[in-house]
Amino acid sequence: MLEELGDNRDAVAARLKRVREILGLSKKDFAERAGLTEQTYGPFENGKRDLSLQSAKALRATYGLPLEFLYFGKIDDLPTRISRAL
Repeated sequence: MLEELGDNRDAVAARLKRVREILGLSKKDFAERAGLTEQTYGPFENGKRDLSLQSAKALRATYGLPLEFLYFGKIDDLPTRISRAL
């Protein structure tokens, strides 16, 4: 389903929210573990701002989320725990 959403801002937001929910983290915890503030991360998940490359790279390093998943919904290289829950 997340793969079918495309690469628009709302699709990226939906993917971010779903991954965060799968991991059982609040927005604040999810953001801070990746070295982001909740004020920086929140607009990405709410679809108010495009996900920056710098923030996407931080999420990739922390959670193993491939940029292809974050931006385009490709689930091939997702961590197993996340891909099974999608």
